[in-house]
Amino acid sequence: MNISLSHHLDSNSALKHGFMTICAATLLTSIGCTDRVNEANVKMAEIRNSPAQPVEPPPTPELVEDYVYNASDVRSPFMPPSLLNRQEAIATTDGVAPDLTRIKEPLESFELSELVYRGIVVSPNGEQYGLVQRPDGLVDSVQIGDYMGMSDGRIVEITPNQINLIEIVPDTRAGFVEKPASIVSPL
Repeated sequence: MNISLSHHLDSNSALKHGFMTICAATLLTSIGCTDRVNEANVKMAEIRNSPAQPVEPPPTPELVEDYVYNASDVRSPFMPPSLLNRQEAIATTDGVAPDLTRIKEPLESFELSELVYRGIVVSPNGEQYGLVQRPDGLVDSVQIGDYMGMSDGRIVEITPNQINLIEIVPDTRAGFVEKPASIVSPL
């Protein structure tokens, strides 16, 4: 009986000793944390009370010489080959200019960027029609040879993915020039 009582007392003192060790470690840790938090608060107060640092002005941009691209005799990488042949045939005629006597078509009152190509429909007799959505939500059908856009854009090709046009745009050197343009389906 005496042995079990002393064993019980030894385990109690061990528990107390372990508890005291944990309490001391927790106390030391919390004191260390509070010191670091206080140090951070003091440092932040110093920064807030110090005068504002001047902001460096942005660097001055370097002047870059103009580059003249001299590949006028090479095919433009931005023009589909199907349009290149059509444009060359049209460009051989002298005096490119918009036809001011032609009656404007409904889609010519919108910029090409406002129009959305929605797809292609083929009629039973094989004619292709492109479906173009206007900004007001209405959809118009167009064919090759129709005009759209505000730069006298004549439709020269309708594919499942896009409508290709040749626009007549002002040019300071030649009066007007023909320029390829496209409306691509968003799908």
